[in-house]
Amino acid sequence: MGRTRKLTIIITIVAILFLGAYGRHKYINREPSNIVGRLQRRDMDEISGIAASGINKDLYYIHNDSGDTSRFFAILPSGEVKSIIYFKGDPKERLGVHDCEDIAVGPGPDSGKSYVYMGDIGDNYSVRKYITVYRMEEKTAWAKSGTARANDAAPIHFKYPDGPKDAETLMIDPIEKLIYIVSKRQDSVTVYTSPANL
Repeated sequence: MGRTRKLTIIITIVAILFLGAYGRHKYINREPSNIVGRLQRRDMDEISGIAASGINKDLYYIHNDSGDTSRFFAILPSGEVKSIIYFKGDPKERLGVHDCEDIAVGPGPDSGKSYVYMGDIGDNYSVRKYITVYRMEEKTAWAKSGTARANDAAPIHFKYPDGPKDAETLMIDPIEKLIYIVSKRQDSVTVYTSPANL
């Protein structure tokens, strides 16, 4: 086989491999087809948590990270905002909350009712004397358009037994009726629990 023929075969193989790699790259990086919606408000600029409603079908609660006021949003899967729910935060905090990191939905003190738990549990420098979880009864009206107020937001203050921690995750166990908070930033995380129906 001549040198020219060998060179033609090698160039053809390289071109086929290049086109195959390019096609695979385009396929992997294409926009996912399972996106059902997009957030549509500019003030939802640092979403930190999401929880599905316990009483309203296809309604989700989301909130911003630190720098926002004591509020959260009720949205549809499309990203459309149905309502903005404001609650009374800590008057010692300039915005009512310090650093909300997560939100959860689950049982509470009254059986048969669903509650939203807002976790003001962020502490980047591990200096807070206590963290706060706000619990409020979930309302069917939050699925309607407009602004709402959760007047029954009850602050539950927690102090870690082993000193201040930064945390990112808040969960509610509906079977054991426990609040779970998971720390971060250390070599290993710690899971803290407390009864949900305080």
